Amino acid sequence: MNPIVVSRGEVVGIGKVKIPRTDKFNHEIQMLSFVDIKEADDSFISTCIHLRLDGYGNTAEEAELNMAENAYFFLRQNFQKLSLEDAWDNLRDLFKSDDWSDELWDAYHEAQIQLSMQGVPTDNTAGLIYRLDQLARRIREWESLVIDSGLEKDRMEIMGNIKELAKDLIVESTPLKKAA
Repeated sequence: MNPIVVSRGEVVGIGKVKIPRTDKFNHEIQMLSFVDIKEADDSFISTCIHLRLDGYGNTAEEAELNMAENAYFFLRQNFQKLSLEDAWDNLRDLFKSDDWSDELWDAYHEAQIQLSMQGVPTDNTAGLIYRLDQLARRIREWESLVIDSGLEKDRMEIMGNIKELAKDLIVESTPLKKAA
């Protein structure tokens, strides 16, 4: 892999962070992209490109955790201190490109290409497919046990529960023209 260098150091990782809805923060924020930058041997920065904020640590993992905490705190403050309209306008402005973010987006995209060339996935799709395959395998095992035991009534109840669980595992996308 070719080194990817930005003005603050060498990019050593990329990722996405999801800030979930909580009792204290009830807004849907899309996945946020970040880059991990090694400044020195024991100094890392994890920069959320969308929100333009950093996390720091002695390892990339520490910096990522600090960045995620900072993103959560920032978003809570953004929506608590500003009117709802101004809070969304603030995010809209932060998400716009400029020279600073362009450098990081270029590095992020180069990392994606290099990882793709190596066959390394950078999204959750591969993990989700694996988990769904494992769930399907477990369902087949449960069905076999129930059928082998002759408990057809219990089988119907189990199948109903499995179908309810499967509803939660469906991944949906929303095309932009439908979202408007």
